[in-house]
Amino acid sequence: MNWENQLSSILSAADGSVAKMKERLTTPGKYPKGREVDLYLMREVAGVSGLEPPCLPALTHPFSSLLPPPSSSAVQWADLAAVQSQLQIQSQAIESLTRSLCEMDRERHTQQRHVEALQDEVRRLREREAEQRLGAASPGAERRLEQWRREVGRELTSLRGHVTKATSLGNLEEGFSSKLRREELDHLRREVDTLKTQFRRQEENMFLQQSEARETRRQYERSCKTLEELTESYRNHSFELAKTVSQYSHTVQEIRHIRATVSELKDEVRSLILRQRQHTPTVTPCMAELAAISLHREFKGQREKPESDSDDFSPTPSLAEISSDDLSWLDDKDREIETHQTRQHSSSLQLSNFD
Repeated sequence: MNWENQLSSILSAADGSVAKMKERLTTPGKYPKGREVDLYLMREVAGVSGLEPPCLPALTHPFSSLLPPPSSSAVQWADLAAVQSQLQIQSQAIESLTRSLCEMDRERHTQQRHVEALQDEVRRLREREAEQRLGAASPGAERRLEQWRREVGRELTSLRGHVTKATSLGNLEEGFSSKLRREELDHLRREVDTLKTQFRRQEENMFLQQSEARETRRQYERSCKTLEELTESYRNHSFELAKTVSQYSHTVQEIRHIRATVSELKDEVRSLILRQRQHTPTVTPCMAELAAISLHREFKGQREKPESDSDDFSPTPSLAEISSDDLSWLDDKDREIETHQTRQHSSSLQLSNFD
């Protein structure tokens, strides 16, 4: 029948649209033509069901401005609009099926009324037959009545078969269509619920990513400030270190100059001591003893020098050693010379008195 072909075509178109929708949902980022496929499906289903394509309202969402671009999201708002349009198309197709079922039901009722009318006519014919049976006396009339009765019985049985078949088919079609409609609506509701949950999860993930991006930006700014402070402190420390190194080199040069000066002074002192030895031969043993004492103290001071300083490996003595060890024997020498002179003077006085 025509309604069976119409129902099968609508179901095949709905299955194809659901399969394409699932394929688009499972393969994100592949929508070259937007909603052209959905519009084609709308026209196909509308042409099969004999309906006009519906005017879809624009789908608005409070978070549409916060959604990522279509190339980066897995499920787009256009897909939701397509699902809504397909739901509307399928609901309209179901409504057309229900209208066709109602028409079939009305046709069944008309057929039942027609059967009832035929039954009434059969009753009238039976009554007429009874009247004719009462009024007829010839056997030819009885044969004609019997033949006519058989024809009427066959027609009634055929009409009853058609009526029972129509009623059974109507019940089956009604049950099948209602069951199919319920299953399709449940399936579409579940898919819409899954899409809504996916959209909510994507919105939550997007908000979390935005908060993480803001926190990462704050941390980056803090790290940049810390790095700038560290760089500035490093520059200051490097400047101070260079200044300290220059001061240290200047101090080392001054110490070397002082050591050279002290060594020169020591050489001059030694030369003066040698000159005094040459000019005063009477005090030669005492001077030799004083020179030995000074050399002993000099060697002692060189052995007691610290080994930690790298600049102390030079053979020139330090200023502290000169002041503490090498210059102390000069005072002792002066005292010994004075005592020796006083002794000589006293001995000379004693000799003069003795004379």
